[in-house]
Amino acid sequence: MAINVKSESLTELIDRDAQVERVATGFTFTEGPIWNKEGAFLLFSDMPGDVRRRWSERDGVEEVMRPSNKCNGMVYDAEGNLLVCEHVTSSLVRERPDGTRETLATHYRGKYLNSPNDVITRSDGTIYFSDPSFGRMPGFGVEREQDLPFRGVYRLAAAGGAPELVVGEDEFDQPNGLCFSPDESLMYINDTLRALIRVYDVSADGRLLNGRLFFDHI
Repeated sequence: MAINVKSESLTELIDRDAQVERVATGFTFTEGPIWNKEGAFLLFSDMPGDVRRRWSERDGVEEVMRPSNKCNGMVYDAEGNLLVCEHVTSSLVRERPDGTRETLATHYRGKYLNSPNDVITRSDGTIYFSDPSFGRMPGFGVEREQDLPFRGVYRLAAAGGAPELVVGEDEFDQPNGLCFSPDESLMYINDTLRALIRVYDVSADGRLLNGRLFFDHI
């Protein structure tokens, strides 16, 4: 399958003549892909299927975890630990290479998180994650009422502690994916229901400042 180039900027990252190849199929709803450089495999989740899988060129698709607590976004930290957003438990967890598991966040100000969705780390170890309510819908998690009256984006200090809300309670309807610019000076966060992306300046101490619209009608 050929690539239909909409912007010449794409050619700075991907060769114009590159071909799209389907390497696996047969899943329900795939999410959270993350590449493991050392192991040369792609880890990804299938939320409604309640399973985590990996793909490698050598072994193809293999199951890694079932049930998976309907996990969603994943990222590796600087120490090689896997950070995982879980819908069933409304938690952000850390899985170490030796198999041990540590819960990093479950509540904000005494109330259960909605359902952590996507997670990224800054080079200083700070963790950011989005918390929409998709994991409280049938199929994608466990159907239940929200404990919090809003959907937000949070920060966890590298040293640990309680999550800190880094956006206004009314800034997002359903915050979803988030990522840094290459120099970590900007953070982009999309709002699925509003079909837009917002961008923020990231301060030295990790706060998100000067939020503004980056792109809409996506």
